[in-house]
Amino acid sequence: MNMTLLPIPLKNQYLFVDFLKTFAVQIIIFHHLCSYGIISLKVHELFPHFVDFVGVYGRYAVQIFIVIGGYLTAKSLPQTLEKFGLWKTVINRYLRLAPTYTVALILTILCATIARAVHYEEYIGDPETITQLLAHFFFLQNILQFESISVGVWYVAIDWQLYIFTACILFFMKSFKKVLFILPILIVISLMYFSQHPLFEDYFIYFIGAYGLGMIAFLAGDTSHHETRQIARVLLLIFLLLILSGTFFELRIKNVIEILLAVLLSLYGKRTYNSKNIKWSKICIWFSQRSYCAFLIHFSLLLLGNSLYYLFQWERAIIGLFMMIMIWVFSWIVAHFLFTLVEFPFRKIQLR
Repeated sequence: MNMTLLPIPLKNQYLFVDFLKTFAVQIIIFHHLCSYGIISLKVHELFPHFVDFVGVYGRYAVQIFIVIGGYLTAKSLPQTLEKFGLWKTVINRYLRLAPTYTVALILTILCATIARAVHYEEYIGDPETITQLLAHFFFLQNILQFESISVGVWYVAIDWQLYIFTACILFFMKSFKKVLFILPILIVISLMYFSQHPLFEDYFIYFIGAYGLGMIAFLAGDTSHHETRQIARVLLLIFLLLILSGTFFELRIKNVIEILLAVLLSLYGKRTYNSKNIKWSKICIWFSQRSYCAFLIHFSLLLLGNSLYYLFQWERAIIGLFMMIMIWVFSWIVAHFLFTLVEFPFRKIQLR
């Protein structure tokens, strides 16, 4: 597998952001590997504490992606709106997400079909329908109460909603200075109410707290706009005190992760790479570039891995451990080809 990076200059890459994306996607992959199928049960026999811990707490790594999403959106969205306007910006975001997402869905359907032919477990899901596929195509599967085809697709739908909402409020309010008057209110409402009720998990309002904190984190470190930077810093400090003290908000793990990450991003988020550690820099960027693909595709490999385990009637736990590692390895191999053949080339397809 060629480790060569596609042409993105080091000076345009954020070291801390790339590290967080790389770290978070590994946790998410192992969270699912420790949660679904016979392989997870076999590995549990060898490392019960690890499997239990990652299976329960690994899901919180998603909060990292959401905060980073808000941070990067605040970085790029003003220029994008100025250049393309609202509707082209929204459509271009869809065109950025959809090609890789669609290919990953097709591969997951194929792997799920194979898995059902070998064995059946509840996590594999029922055979897909045309209406279910159409709902996924427009990122509406959860809102329309369709079963998700893959474990990662819900996040893409939420990212899509958050981006549209942010683009709308920034387009109509014209500046982040004005947005900072409404954004803290939305964060408070989300943290106090919406994010505490599973009923709202399929809607952006559930996650606007984490996403908004990421946006404030970027503005708090934005040296090009002094007035906005000072307001954002004050807001970040207020939310830090409120969340950690348990004032107004219930002290929850995900809220603590979100605010601490936002503070760290405001301090270190804009640090770029340097030539001293070029080898390790390329490794981190390589994983970061392919994190979206790996996030979408690893469930397909999980299905195949568990199917092989059933097909050959393996019993030993050590084989389960080997299979788990192989699923992780091949997730990144497939992610590499998905990135180079689909995600990166399709970035050129944008409305101008």
